[in-house]
Amino acid sequence: MLLYHIVRRENKNAVTWVANTGFEAEMKLSIHGSRGSIATSSRSTQKYGGYTSCFEVITDNHQIIFDAGSGFKNVKFSKSRASFLLLSHFHHDHIQGLPFNPELFDPKNEIIISSNLCDIEIVKQNIRKYFSPPYFPFDIVSSLSNIEFLPFNAVREKIEKDISLNSMLLNHPGGSTGYKIIEKNNSFIYLCDNEFEEAQRRSLTNFSKKADLLIWDGMFTQEELANKKGWGHSSIEQAIEFNKAANCKKILITHHAPNRSDTELDQIAKNLPELFTLARDGLEIEV
Repeated sequence: MLLYHIVRRENKNAVTWVANTGFEAEMKLSIHGSRGSIATSSRSTQKYGGYTSCFEVITDNHQIIFDAGSGFKNVKFSKSRASFLLLSHFHHDHIQGLPFNPELFDPKNEIIISSNLCDIEIVKQNIRKYFSPPYFPFDIVSSLSNIEFLPFNAVREKIEKDISLNSMLLNHPGGSTGYKIIEKNNSFIYLCDNEFEEAQRRSLTNFSKKADLLIWDGMFTQEELANKKGWGHSSIEQAIEFNKAANCKKILITHHAPNRSDTELDQIAKNLPELFTLARDGLEIEV
């Protein structure tokens, strides 16, 4: 658990936040996609990146990937850990990268896909709907034998010896699921996509209380949010206010608006409290 000063290490390709404790952290987060709604590719978004949602957590014995946006194509499958993909929901920016990772087509790379948003047969149907003719050249669900679809409770049973895995229904058009994993004393919360509302404050606070790392959907500023009601996303200011009670040790703001430039994000970052950081593609964090 992070109880000490946090140090920022930066090099050309990545920024790493580590606890200055003298020992190695138990979990490691790699961000492969932090953009919201649609992938972007321009000079104005090079720093924070344009890949859509994909977060990878490495634990002692497991590789757990949250969402398969376009950033999923850059995930390297673990050779020594069991690999799981947990989907928050099925909007295109959270699954569009699934068939574009070349490692998925290596039969030696096995992965279990799950979601607690709906029955596992619905999960398969939703993925097949996107990735089969006429919208995709072939049906990836039936074509790739190294993909196994398991109900969420079955996934929990598989990893419960090492990891506590829980979920929470979020507020998003069509539904979305937040996830929490705890390994030993380290806790990671993934809340994307979610339109924060007062009715969920107590349950969301209890779910997130004192997490070592919280991923928060901060697609909008508070000013923008006034005209985006019902769009299914939260603001950065809401995250700051929420953490007064949740008391999470570090918060990453993600799902950046596709038209938000690096210059704009840099300005936002300058005004964030100490515990808050803007997610960006390539960022690595020890939890």
